[in-house]
Amino acid sequence: MTSLKFYIKYIRKQFINMLRIYIITIVAFFFISNPLSAQLVNIEKSRKEAKPGFQGHIDLNLMLTQNTRQIFETGTSAHVQYHKERHTVLLLNNISFMRVEGDNLINNGFQHLRYNYTLGKGITTAEIFTQHQYNSIRLLQRRFLLGGGPRFKILENDNLGIYVAPLVMLEHELLNDEDESRTDKFKGDLYLSGTFALNERINFSHTTYYQPDFARFNEFRIASETGLEMKFNDSFSFLVTYNLAYDSHPPQDIPKLFYTLRNGIKYSF
Repeated sequence: MTSLKFYIKYIRKQFINMLRIYIITIVAFFFISNPLSAQLVNIEKSRKEAKPGFQGHIDLNLMLTQNTRQIFETGTSAHVQYHKERHTVLLLNNISFMRVEGDNLINNGFQHLRYNYTLGKGITTAEIFTQHQYNSIRLLQRRFLLGGGPRFKILENDNLGIYVAPLVMLEHELLNDEDESRTDKFKGDLYLSGTFALNERINFSHTTYYQPDFARFNEFRIASETGLEMKFNDSFSFLVTYNLAYDSHPPQDIPKLFYTLRNGIKYSF
């Protein structure tokens, strides 16, 4: 029995060491690559518990399919947070990439910077954010956002958290087809977010965004993300994420509805 326990402990230690080497190698590869992105960005899943100093995590997902063609898909996001007293700064960089038999099909990325200031007893938080992104599959050459507003804590305890934020933003878009270029727009950025901890190692999260154009309310975007996180230990987790995005007025020949299901590894520090 003692030998069996020692063997299991040894195998677990070697597995963790292999994961660390794998993550460091992949992260180094991605950070020397060009940044890539999605259309609506879920910042809520990247928030960390407000502890003094620096925190962060790195998410990775990989997929290789071989049938009539070889398809390689991968993505990663790096998040860094700094918190001091009532001040919190979030920095997020995301990469997504797909290659089919040596040809690049999808090349997406975004960079997001957000500042939070907690007001009063912590129920309300003032947010200011800016973002840059592009998405080749949706013909988005570049998109710049600048916005802000209040974020309200509806409920928060050890197992459950619910938050809502009625933000506003200025959006500038340029499509790959310049004949359909979108100019500056003043839009809403309303989101509802919830987290639920089943136990110390299993967490569920969900966020829904609604972004209407204030000049034309029939033009809007809706996006939702539902995630499951299963922790191996304090540093490593396994992730399953389902994304759904709807654009009422997409560029020509681009579908209104997109959805993805991904799994990957998360490293927290």
